[in-house]
Amino acid sequence: MEYDFFNELTRTIPDTFYPVEKLQRFVHLGVVKSYAKGSAVILPGDECMLIYVLSGKIQLNMVTEEGRQRLVYFCGKNGVMDRIFQLNNDNAYATAIEKCRVCFFSKEQLITIFQTDCDLYFEIMKNLFAKGIYFMKQTIEMELYNPTVRIVRLLYGLCISNGIPVGDSYEVRLELSQKQISEISGVHFVTVSKVLGYLEKQKIIEKKKGKIIIHDLDRLKELTFEKRLF
Repeated sequence: MEYDFFNELTRTIPDTFYPVEKLQRFVHLGVVKSYAKGSAVILPGDECMLIYVLSGKIQLNMVTEEGRQRLVYFCGKNGVMDRIFQLNNDNAYATAIEKCRVCFFSKEQLITIFQTDCDLYFEIMKNLFAKGIYFMKQTIEMELYNPTVRIVRLLYGLCISNGIPVGDSYEVRLELSQKQISEISGVHFVTVSKVLGYLEKQKIIEKKKGKIIIHDLDRLKELTFEKRLF
């Protein structure tokens, strides 16, 4: 599905956000590295750089002081990961969830790029703005909606933004585990499992490897207005 910046408020998955395609023209100024699936791309304490994904996908995670890990967002082709500023107690790290090629830009290299093409500054700002909008929306969702309904809203949003009509149903072709749904929504894994089980029992959705099938979109939409499922 073609990306549309003006639809950022409808985003349900923190994936890539605004793709900065024009940065491809300046890859020769940065440092390009290749990573196998599962490799560490950045670790806490690494040199501060802007990370630009040329192919594949990486995942940014945060580790708490207690050692608990949490998905922050995914970054795919033409996505940028803004790790340009040093912060105290920064326990973020990124891993390749697919075989990927990544370009690293230093602050000095970015200054050179912006002097050559000042529009790229605003392209990167759009990416940061899209991230901010998404996480503000997530905060509001957590404040206003019951955890069970948040899962329903996420699934409905996925269908509207990524659903492909197949016969009388819709398919959302994403590799999305229950653990990832839990981390994205902020809902406990057990609750996610119960909600998915409930929706499958009601024949509203069907979760298969690599895709979610929505059999009854109208009923799924109705459930987004409920106070809770159970």
